[in-house]
Amino acid sequence: MRNWRSNVLHIGSPLLAIAALSGCGSSQSPNDSSNSSVQTVAVPQNEAVSSAIALAAAAENFEALTEQAFTAKPDELALLFAIAQESATGIAGQLDPAAAKALDGRVKDAKTAIDAGNPPDIALAAVEGYRLIVSAFSPDAKIPVAVSLLDYAGFRIQADLKSDPKRWSDAREAGKFAQEQWGLIKDSVTDTELNKRFSDSLAKLDEYLSVKDEKMAAQATVTELDLVDELEGYFQPTSAINSPNNPKKGT
Repeated sequence: MRNWRSNVLHIGSPLLAIAALSGCGSSQSPNDSSNSSVQTVAVPQNEAVSSAIALAAAAENFEALTEQAFTAKPDELALLFAIAQESATGIAGQLDPAAAKALDGRVKDAKTAIDAGNPPDIALAAVEGYRLIVSAFSPDAKIPVAVSLLDYAGFRIQADLKSDPKRWSDAREAGKFAQEQWGLIKDSVTDTELNKRFSDSLAKLDEYLSVKDEKMAAQATVTELDLVDELEGYFQPTSAINSPNNPKKGT
């Protein structure tokens, strides 16, 4: 999980890390049972910047629930959900009514999935909540909204591939969505090497999803998500100095 979202950092207000349990910042795989952590971002108190930061913090909390849906212990999962739910309530007034209602629905879906012990549905509900929140980010943010939506696509594909049965059709749709979002920002990425690597990663992801190669598709999704991190650093290089611990996303 990436700490201290760079869309928050450029605002310049400190956030408080909350619910940090053991293993924060570890380089262990999320699939390693010894890497047990709940790491989220608290809603800030500075009123002058609270609106923008609260949105970013809420997105971080939903991302945490998405990423840890398959690995968190029951008490950790309950905490992740409670924090995501609280942050959703806190930003409801910043969303348009339809989006606020939809977000409330995703929170309820996540709770239902938690009660049923269904990690894929927890992850999918949380990532849809994440999408609703990041879609409300300012179009003037240093990091384009499309970058966050590329994250969304990768997380959704991961959840689809961990479902039983695999949700291949949905994963392919998420892959197409990623292609659309990349198309919106591709020309603004003048780092030709990064540009090529990202384009190639999406092409490979599409290939493996099309032939239903679970192992290779999972690896390609991790690559896509890692490259989203690089895109964030490209659009806002200073974000890296505040994220010394940034483990790879799990398959």
